[in-house]
Amino acid sequence: MKKFLNNRQRRRIAFALCAVFIIIVLANWWVSYTMTQVSSQVESVYQDRLVPALDIAAIQERFYQNRVLLEEHLHTDVPALQQQLENSLHENMREVDSLAAKYETTFLTSQETENLQLYKNAVAHLTTVQLQAIELSRAGDKAAADSLFKAAVVPAFNTLLLPMHTLSQLQQVVGHEVCASAEQKLSRLQMLSTLVIVLAVVLALLVGVLLQTNHQNIQINPQQFHLN
Repeated sequence: MKKFLNNRQRRRIAFALCAVFIIIVLANWWVSYTMTQVSSQVESVYQDRLVPALDIAAIQERFYQNRVLLEEHLHTDVPALQQQLENSLHENMREVDSLAAKYETTFLTSQETENLQLYKNAVAHLTTVQLQAIELSRAGDKAAADSLFKAAVVPAFNTLLLPMHTLSQLQQVVGHEVCASAEQKLSRLQMLSTLVIVLAVVLALLVGVLLQTNHQNIQINPQQFHLN
């Protein structure tokens, strides 16, 4: 090849090869970096959105169960049944605390953090009035317990549902945003891949044109031989 190409043409080809090589290296780095981000986002959708959404649903279910258990407690005078209902209430609350602690370790937006604090405050208040109603019911003062249930427990329960409902909705909203971001990154990767292919084709054509041009020049300007 060196035999047919002059120095200027070799420099052009070398420059083109170097440029494409640098572009390919940078493109490879960008692909690797972007794929790591996409992989992290996909994992985040599962770990920080799908699993927490299921946990929030489980927490809500436990609170609904506790409301039913408390109502049963208010309508029974059998100590053994009351103790069984109280054990179920406490077991549900332990599960709620465990699920809430697990949720708190996930990635939270500022809005989620704010609503999580509202949830904690609501849980503390609901737990307090529930215990008061249980104590009145265990003591046999069903009328006072029922009155407290309607005046305090039910409103506290409804207040608790508000931040939980918001947290549940945020899982879908934030999860959708993360998926949209991952799709944009994959689209850019596709464009970059196409660009690298186009550059490789252009380089091949350029080298071909330079070789053809030089070959024609050699044919037009043959060497002169002198006869003695």
